[in-house]
Amino acid sequence: MSDNSTTKEAVTCAIRHIGTGIYSSGKIRAYLMQKGYSEDVSISAVKHLIDTGYIDDMRASRKVLAARSGKKQESRQYIYKRLLEAGIDPDCADGIVATLGSDTDTCVSLFEATYGTGSGEDYLDREEELLKLAKLRGYSLEASRSAFRSFTHG
Repeated sequence: MSDNSTTKEAVTCAIRHIGTGIYSSGKIRAYLMQKGYSEDVSISAVKHLIDTGYIDDMRASRKVLAARSGKKQESRQYIYKRLLEAGIDPDCADGIVATLGSDTDTCVSLFEATYGTGSGEDYLDREEELLKLAKLRGYSLEASRSAFRSFTHG
């Protein structure tokens, strides 16, 4: 069987798997390889699916970002790692992360989503608790402290 016909078969296999879902290029490439297609055929099939708009890593990135907002907000470093784990192309992940707010700004958003936007002064005695939450979400101590100051002092 020629590589061209095998690539077409791999494209069909990928389309059946994707259905109406949103998948990244890396996830589909891994799926095709798991199904027994060679790496070259899998790469060719994914390239075809990207060229025809069937796979869109930007759209898949938005799905990842939507799941990591509000009370689940994470640092830029953690978001980048999640994007790569989701099979997003590294160049696309770089572009997405570059559009995100600073870690200080997103950490303030995390605090607001978790604790509300009431008087930040109510949380002055809970600094350790907020900094611990920020650390769990990948924020540096510097960004966390800066966010805490912004959160408690407006």
